Amino acid sequence: MKALTKTTRSANKTEVEKKWVLVDVDGLVVGRAAAEVAKILRGKHKPIFTPHVDCGDNVIVINAAKARFT
Repeated sequence: MKALTKTTRSANKTEVEKKWVLVDVDGLVVGRAAAEVAKILRGKHKPIFTPHVDCGDNVIVINAAKARFT
């Protein structure tokens, strides 16, 4: 019987495709919105996330004045 082997693949700078993400924070709580933006900037939402490679996307935040503080 053939054993299943799993290998972890690390991304490098040439494989990373950066995109622009538009985030509308109208009515969102500031802390939760900041956590989501940080996740996008770091690249943790991508399946090729590698901690030592900048694989995050660029973020534009709109309606920041309408965000809620709790």
